[in-house]
Amino acid sequence: MTYRRVMKADDLWEGETTGVVVGDTPVLLANVGGVVRAYADRCAHQGVALSRVRPAGKVLTCWAHGWKYDLLTGEGLNPRGVALTRFPLKIEEGEIWVDVDA
Repeated sequence: MTYRRVMKADDLWEGETTGVVVGDTPVLLANVGGVVRAYADRCAHQGVALSRVRPAGKVLTCWAHGWKYDLLTGEGLNPRGVALTRFPLKIEEGEIWVDVDA
């Protein structure tokens, strides 16, 4: 695994999402109730960036066509049966590290 440092954990507040680029890969970071997740920053429908949208609790709704995702699991809520691509993430010494090669 090749983890890369992406940002300070304190800079991603609870309830926030942000987009970062790791290598050449756009990544969506989400802090949901103090749990940080990393996903490919693209909707499973048409590939548009999801980092443009603020979540409502743990639900993120795509701005283009309204697809909804659970930010804790990455699973589609509407429609079901789809999911965001999740990347391994760790927090060490106050820094967020993501592995997009896994």
